[in-house]
Amino acid sequence: MTTTGPEHIGSNIALRRKAKGLTQHAFAARIGISSSMLTKVERGEREASHSTVAAAARVLRCTVEDLTGQPYVDNKRDKAVHADIDVLRGVLHRVDLPSDVTPRDIDAIAADVTSIEKLRRDAEYRKLAARLPALLEELFAAVLLSPDTQARRLHSLLVSVYRATHVLVHRLGFPDLAHAVEHLLAKAAAKTGDPLAGALSEWVRAQHFQDVGEYGHGLTLMAGALRDLESELRSPDSATLTVAGSLHLRAVTLAARNKDQDATREHVAAASDLARSLPTDEVHYGLVFGISNIATHETGAFVEFQDSTAALEAAQRWRPSRAMPKQRQSHHFIDLARAYHMHGDRKNALRSLQEARRIAPQQTRLHPMVRQTAALLVHDHRRSNPDLTNFAGWLGLPG
Repeated sequence: MTTTGPEHIGSNIALRRKAKGLTQHAFAARIGISSSMLTKVERGEREASHSTVAAAARVLRCTVEDLTGQPYVDNKRDKAVHADIDVLRGVLHRVDLPSDVTPRDIDAIAADVTSIEKLRRDAEYRKLAARLPALLEELFAAVLLSPDTQARRLHSLLVSVYRATHVLVHRLGFPDLAHAVEHLLAKAAAKTGDPLAGALSEWVRAQHFQDVGEYGHGLTLMAGALRDLESELRSPDSATLTVAGSLHLRAVTLAARNKDQDATREHVAAASDLARSLPTDEVHYGLVFGISNIATHETGAFVEFQDSTAALEAAQRWRPSRAMPKQRQSHHFIDLARAYHMHGDRKNALRSLQEARRIAPQQTRLHPMVRQTAALLVHDHRRSNPDLTNFAGWLGLPG
């Protein structure tokens, strides 16, 4: 949870590498980058990509969060969010136990789930953290007490709430809770009898493999989920196209971080084929799919390949629809900021971070790559830059 300096990811890597008695040359070889790149990362002159951080954590036998500094509890603005996590943790431990909660009518619960889904889409983490524990307890009670005729609908509601819970704990930096929620979501999805809910659960489960650098396992998971949807894809509706397309987009990210350009291109092409049947980006099962979200994933993939020119070209194809959630819009600008910085365009890198903040401030402040890109900008600037100083202070970065 500590922050060792403005370039804290690089600093934390250096600190742990030295504690292990590893030379830069030996360590760089083990994580698949050059010694010169490692030197720049540790000095805060270049970003540590997602794949680099995951590889470093694996070699150093620590968690990714040990290197990113999550959870970020040093910012007063976010203390309320973190305070509710202990409550949420306790509720999740009581998933199958009787309680004294009397659940409301299922339609009333469903209305609350709809509002929770909007909070997730808008990245309103403080409100999510405050509301999720009570709603989960009520759903647990409803599942235990309601007639079998309502079981599938209740489990569908649970899938939606688990998805929101997973987004919250993952973004805050609690991998143990995220892992637990992945299993709970899979169990609930299996009880819905809905193959698209099952595919969603696999999409969520792949987040773990993506985070820890086990990209091959994640790609295997996506391939299996796509095979399970083969019958639905013979005559797909927009929901099926959205879920299947999202599986391909998850595979784009996994393949890019695995440095597999051929697989990345194949999944982009497959996603693009599906997107041609949609007039614009759509949202189903909490997943966003269409031409604009493909462009966002391409941008992020090219950043992983260290190709800022291609990343910026891909970003030009981004034309978000009204359905595009704030969470996805903000994420696009986070990746765009990384591309601009890699391209040497510090001005637009900062502007992109500011736009991400305008759209979804809580997600932006809690995102490790935002903090890293801002820290790199601080390192780069030799002159006073009030806008950058303001942004870094808002993040809680030490000056």
